[in-house]
Amino acid sequence: VSLSFSSEVTNDVTWEDSLLVGLEGALLGCAYYLLTCRSCGLAVGFILYSSGSDLAYLRDLFCFFKDSIICYLLKNQLIIEASKVNFPAVTLKE
Repeated sequence: VSLSFSSEVTNDVTWEDSLLVGLEGALLGCAYYLLTCRSCGLAVGFILYSSGSDLAYLRDLFCFFKDSIICYLLKNQLIIEASKVNFPAVTLKE
């Protein structure tokens, strides 16, 4: 899973009050809130609530799925897919 991290988000991103629990993959056994896009309803990331010590550094951060977000580049005034933006390479395993 390719992710981007932030300590804040805009009003375009919402999350439910109910916790989800990861049943497989990198979030196995973790409790998290799912982040969704307010306009299209697409899942764009998560906020990790509880996890093992290996993922503890991600708790309370907004973790975005790079393939599920779109970026607006102010300098060029272009909208492009986030997967085409050069983010530092960070995965849940790291």
